[in-house]
Parts: sequence; C-alpha cells; structure tokens
Amino acid sequence: LREQISEYQTTHDQLQDTKEKLRIQLEVAEESSQKFRAVFEYSPITVALTTLPEGTFSEVNQAFIDMFGYSRDEAIGRTTVELGVWLHEPDRERYLQLLKANGHVYNFETEMRRKPGEVFSVLFSGVQLEIAGKSSVLSAVMEITEQKRLQNQLLQAQKMDVVGQLAGGIAHDFNNMLAGIMAAAELLKRRLEHDDKNSKLAATIIEAATRSADLTSELLTFSRKGTAVSSPIRINDTIIAVMSLLKRTIDKQIQLTSRLDQGNPVIMGDQTQLQNALLNLGVNARDAMSQGGTLTYATTVKTLDEASFHSMGISRAAGRYLEITVSDTGDGMTNQVLQHIFEPFFTTKGVGKGTGLGLASVYGAVKSHGGEISVQSQPGAGSVFRIFLPLVSGDPNRQNIPDEAVGGSGGILLVDDEEMLRSVGRDLLEDLGYTVFLAKNGEQALQVFDAHREEISLVILDMIMPKMGGKEVFLRLREQSPDLKVLFCSGFSREGTGDELVGLGANGFIQKPYNRNDLSRKVSEVLGSA
Repeated sequence: LREQISEYQTTHDQLQDTKEKLRIQLEVAEESSQKFRAVFEYSPITVALTTLPEGTFSEVNQAFIDMFGYSRDEAIGRTTVELGVWLHEPDRERYLQLLKANGHVYNFETEMRRKPGEVFSVLFSGVQLEIAGKSSVLSAVMEITEQKRLQNQLLQAQKMDVVGQLAGGIAHDFNNMLAGIMAAAELLKRRLEHDDKNSKLAATIIEAATRSADLTSELLTFSRKGTAVSSPIRINDTIIAVMSLLKRTIDKQIQLTSRLDQGNPVIMGDQTQLQNALLNLGVNARDAMSQGGTLTYATTVKTLDEASFHSMGISRAAGRYLEITVSDTGDGMTNQVLQHIFEPFFTTKGVGKGTGLGLASVYGAVKSHGGEISVQSQPGAGSVFRIFLPLVSGDPNRQNIPDEAVGGSGGILLVDDEEMLRSVGRDLLEDLGYTVFLAKNGEQALQVFDAHREEISLVILDMIMPKMGGKEVFLRLREQSPDLKVLFCSGFSREGTGDELVGLGANGFIQKPYNRNDLSRKVSEVLGSA
C-alpha cells in the first residue's frame, strides 16, 4: 500500500510538473500569437492570408483594408477573383504558376484594382505555407505607383533630351540650306525688279523659305536651341492678344473665356515664343472640341514650395511663380497619348492636318524660359495644361525695329564651310556696299586675315566648322588683332558656345537663315559700335 501511495504521489508530482510546463508553453504560445497578431495587424506593409488554390481570403491586416478599400468582413471568405483585385487575369495565372513551381514569389510587378475601381501599381510577394494541414499563401503587397511615375518621368525626360538633340541637329542643317535659298531668292528678286512675273516667283520662293524657317525654329525651340529675345512681358496682354487671334478662327460653338490675375504679372521671356506656345495650346484645344465646348485661359500668382511641386509631378525650387492654365472641355486624351504628346512629329490628327510640332514647341518654349509644364487629361473629360514660370518685377519694354536694309562700306571677311553660303553671302554683302573676302575654314580665315588685315573691319564667323571651330578661330584672330570686330552666325542659336564667346568679347550673333534686311542691320550695328 505504501508503495502504491508512493507511486501515486510520484505520478501526481509528474502530472503537476507536466501541467506547469504546459501552462508555461501555452503562455509562450499565447505571447507568440499576440506578437504575430500585432506584427500582422499593424504592419505598414499590406499582408493577407489566402487559401490554395482557390485564393480565398482567411485573414487580412489593416494595411490591406486601407490599400484596397474593403473591410475585413467584405474580404474574408471571398476570393481574389470575386473582389477583382487583380487587374490582369494573365498576371494572376502567371503569379500562381511561379508560386507552385518555387514555393515563393518575390517582387512580382503588376497592376491591381481598389474597391472604387482605381488602378495602381504594386510589387506582390508571396510564400506557400502549411497551416492546420491546409495549403495557404502569406502575401505582402507594396504599392509603387509613385515610384513608377517618377521613373517614367525620368525616362520621358531622358527621351525628350535625346529627341531634342536630334531635332536640333536636323534644324541646324536645314537652316544652313534655307539660308542659301533665302539669300539667293532675295538677290534674284532685286535683279528682277522690273520683271513682275518672275519677281513674283522669287517672292514665292522667299515666302516658302521663310515658312520653312519658322518650322525649323519650332524644332530649335523644342530642343531648347532657339534664339530667345528676353524682355519683361505682361503675360495677360499676351493672352488677350492670343484670344483675339483665336476668336477669328474657332467655331462659334466654342466659348472662349478667361480668368486673369488682376495684377497683370510680369515675367522675363521671349514675347513671340510665349505667344506661339499659348496659341498652339489654344489651337489644340479647339481641335479637341469638334462638337463645341469651353476653352479657358487663366493666370494666377502662386507661392509654391517643393512639396507642392512634387505633388504635381514637377521638380522645382520653392518660390513665387506665375501659373498659366489652358483648359478645355473636349475629347481628352488616354494615358498612352499623354506619354507622347510633347514629342516632335507625334500627332493624333489625320494626314495633312498637323505637323506634330505644336506641343513639342510649347514644351521647348516653356523649358527655355526656365519653366515647367504639366498636363492632366482623361478621355471624355477634357484637358488641363499648367505652365509655371518664374516671376519678375518690371514693365515690358518693346522696341520697334525698322524693317529696311542698311547699306555700308568697308571690308568683311565671311568664314563658312558651306560653299553655297559663302557665295550668296558675298553677293548679299556686296549688294549692300561692302568689300567681301571669303574663307572656307578656320585655317584659311587666319591666312586671309593676315594678308588683308588693314582692309578687314569685320569678320562674320560660322560657329560650327570642321578642323578648327569658331571659338578657336575667334581667339586666334583676337590674338592678332585685339580690337577686331567679330559677328558669329549659326544654324543653332547663340545658346552655349555663342553666349560664351559673346561673354569673351565677340560683338554679336545672328542666326541662320537670315534675310537681307536682318543681315544689313546686324552688320551696321556691329560696325557702328564703339
């Protein structure tokens, strides 16, 4: 009996010990469960538990509720297909295939849909688990919509830069050819002064060359290599002028309205470039409203910080800006079209109805003024273009330049690697009364100047030439004659190297293609300067 009692006591002690151990284990398990629940529930990353292969939600955390917009009761017990969270069914099938093959999937990029229907980009990760003998998937979802937007913005900026360089190079070569055509046609017209029939043909050539030059100017504006004449501009006056032009061309079904800042804000810029940019936006809006609608120009002065710009997808320093808004109630644009609208030669219009340079030149004009442009649009909901330009104080100061040729005398050395431009350039300058010396490259220019330095008062120097470029020629000429007057010319603008050389003491710049009057006035201005 004592032995049995002793055995019972031992068994009792063992049971008590086991009970204590079980209690401790249960407490540890409960603590672990609470920790897991806390991590699961309060994780900033969206986490969900679903069954395989049905994809039924068995648990979701608060971040899931916030991201997708479904409450816990709406999600649990329903499948991903029933909720419609996957935007593309092929993506869901491919994700499940990878999961079954590897047991896990990390950073699967796809697009998903919130309860209200909004589409967003995510990185989707999942790992296959066995829970209570059932196959389950623990999934984590990280939204990358903003990262994708910034990435696309960077890629678009890089692409626009490359396309801009290409467009600028094409425009430069065209300007060289147009300079020869325009100069030869002007000389021909003067020689046919008493031959009305042939004089009209020459005038037609001049007009066609001028219109072609305007086209290359738009290309240069897009590539930010166009000539900009900077002066204070009252932007409201510019908009009123643009609206006046549009009133004569738009359909009567389109209502033209404005909301202009009462202060009539002033910016620094090129009056022609900005007017053309605003006109292009208006014409585009008109074309998007074939059934009528409302086109609105608005201006307002805003003090914006970097966060405000960032929310609009723009990277700018904080400061006071003029916001110009051009909005319409037209057809709107798809996301696919929005990705290309500022590219040169991209157009949604029919053949012969658009060059595809309108919005490209708008983009270039805004950028050349140190500004930013953004667009919001949806099919059927119209479009809103927003332009942000730095504000200045001051009044517009426009000078009227006489539109007649100015003759002169003296020797001019014309340096250009294009034989056609040397030939017609000589004829133009001789027609104006000057003695002309020619050089086809930088080395020959130095030789000609050395031989005729007493006769040469001015050098007209092409900026871009093989072997020895305009900058090196300029510096070498100034070594020989520090007071020598030099006028640069190029199919590009004075941007970059031209500005640098003018800063070093060059006397001016003229952009190809130039006409007889422009050339005569520029030469007279340089020769008349102290």
